[in-house]
Amino acid sequence: NPSEIRGRRFVELFPRFTAPIEKGDSYIMQRRSVDISQLYDLFSERRECWFVLTDMVNLIAINEISRKAGDLCLIEQMNRMVAATGDDDVIFRIGGDEFCILTASSDEAYANSVIEKIRAFNGQAVNFEGRDIPLSLYTVATRFSSGSLRYNDLFSHLHLALRDSKQ
Repeated sequence: NPSEIRGRRFVELFPRFTAPIEKGDSYIMQRRSVDISQLYDLFSERRECWFVLTDMVNLIAINEISRKAGDLCLIEQMNRMVAATGDDDVIFRIGGDEFCILTASSDEAYANSVIEKIRAFNGQAVNFEGRDIPLSLYTVATRFSSGSLRYNDLFSHLHLALRDSKQ
């Protein structure tokens, strides 16, 4: 559970699945609803703060090895982010392997230091069933400077910043 990782604050943007329910010959997963008003409040409080975004390099190729390998790499991605952040920074998920750190700092140098700490891990391998899988993350810092704070605008901005960092 991400909220147990070293006492950091995590906000669950995407709802987790509950326990599987048997339906005929298969199982289905039911989602819980999630109240993201806490996340919205943080955005409002930290309007001048920096976002640090991460996206895994080559997740598709890793998942072709095994979905469990991909899951292990996602956990390592989170561990690297946690290792790079301060106690007041908040980590949340914006996509499958796309995560965001909402820093508690309006200092661009702080955001860049978080990026450098994350990048220092790039290329280090994750061991899955005796196989070393090199793991690297795209990283970028951005601010959201729009006058109005709307979810669609904010998350579009975050995704575009990640996309642009890869070009």
